[in-house]
Amino acid sequence: MSSGTRPDPGLESAKKIGFVPCLAFAVGAMVGGGVFTLSGEAINQAGPAALVSYAIAGLVMLVSALAFVAVAARAEVGDSGYGPIAGLLGRPWRFVVMWGFYLNALFLVAFLADSFGSYLHDYFLHDVGATAAGIVCIVALVLLNLGPAALVGRAETWVVGIKIGLLCVFIGWGLAAFSGTHFQPFNPDGTQSVIATSALLFTAYTGFNVVTNMAPAVRDPGRTVPRAVIGAVLIAITIYLLVVVAMLDSGITHFGPSGVSEAADVLMGHWGGQLIAFAACLSTLSGANAMILGGSEIALRLVVQGDVPEVVGRRTAGGFPWMSVGLVGVVALGLVLFSGLNTVVAMSNVVALIAMIVVNAACVVLARRGWPGTGFRLPGGPAIPVVAGVACAIQFASFDLRDIGWGLLAMLFGLLLYAVRHRGVVAEGLIDEITEAFERLETPLARAMRAKFHRREPGGPVEQGST
Repeated sequence: MSSGTRPDPGLESAKKIGFVPCLAFAVGAMVGGGVFTLSGEAINQAGPAALVSYAIAGLVMLVSALAFVAVAARAEVGDSGYGPIAGLLGRPWRFVVMWGFYLNALFLVAFLADSFGSYLHDYFLHDVGATAAGIVCIVALVLLNLGPAALVGRAETWVVGIKIGLLCVFIGWGLAAFSGTHFQPFNPDGTQSVIATSALLFTAYTGFNVVTNMAPAVRDPGRTVPRAVIGAVLIAITIYLLVVVAMLDSGITHFGPSGVSEAADVLMGHWGGQLIAFAACLSTLSGANAMILGGSEIALRLVVQGDVPEVVGRRTAGGFPWMSVGLVGVVALGLVLFSGLNTVVAMSNVVALIAMIVVNAACVVLARRGWPGTGFRLPGGPAIPVVAGVACAIQFASFDLRDIGWGLLAMLFGLLLYAVRHRGVVAEGLIDEITEAFERLETPLARAMRAKFHRREPGGPVEQGST
């Protein structure tokens, strides 16, 4: 591998990211479009029962995140949190997980940039089209992420702090106007709408994995990553539920794309709508920022593992990964220009669910091995990852077949890329698996075939003796 694709050897601990920036990145990735863009749609679909939908999606992600943490905690020094999956399930499955979350990052950058453009156009720059604003957002964030990770981390911490503070102001006004009549009827469209809405909201919680993606740039990742992941999921669940309560307290029964600001207009006045729109712009910016950095880190790790072409790991003279960051930006730009928002959200959910199912399977294997090492352990053996995996699989029933098909095609493209990069290893592995299965067969034909072909000496004749 060329020196241009190796991790920067000069990256010192003092320049790495600590717990607070890690937590900020994860919260920033989750508390973005999931609340400012999807919350209004969730209420439109499920009514006040959107609270249940957010809770279901959050709990599914929380149990999966616990499994993720347990697996990631077994990573060797210098490896990413995805590393243990190779030892538990095999290298191809590690690639499936990493590719799934890489695609998820690409899709979410596009979704968040589009959401940013919508808020900016609706509330501040009416003469600037939403799509144009989204494009400017992506370009600006790509340039920001060409700088040192520690600098990006400090910027993210401040942005997340500001937007969470503004959301708390909105929540306070909403709770002050609380009335039980705003929650009746609670579930107007039945259980099916609640379940379908929870599938829509799954993407609102997938940002937690950004911390695992960027583990090489984190100080003491064995302790920092698990704490940041669990903390971020719990914070996101709490904020989502409180924001929905505040939106319902506005008395609005049907929300547009800028639902939170619409509710703030009613609860706080016009100045409140403007303030929350500003928070929405910050929020979607920080979420897209976190996803760009996280997606770039996955790409660099895939280069190190030899799973994708080395050109993806090219760096500037200063060591900044311009190619991996730029690639995320280019793909996100294409999605903003040529894809519908609903399709992008659905595809991000599909690929993330596939990745999480594999992670839960790896955690089941880890539990059956007795949780080796000193890392994080889950109570109940394999029970939690089994429940989490089944819960993830159930979500597919709520997606359109077309969206599932597009997500599977995106995953298949990655698998074909992996097969080309490892065609010798893949072929050898398949041959070994077929041979082992053949040797386990106990039929007259199988025994006769083994007698003729099983004992072949390297470079020598086939042995004709009995088995």
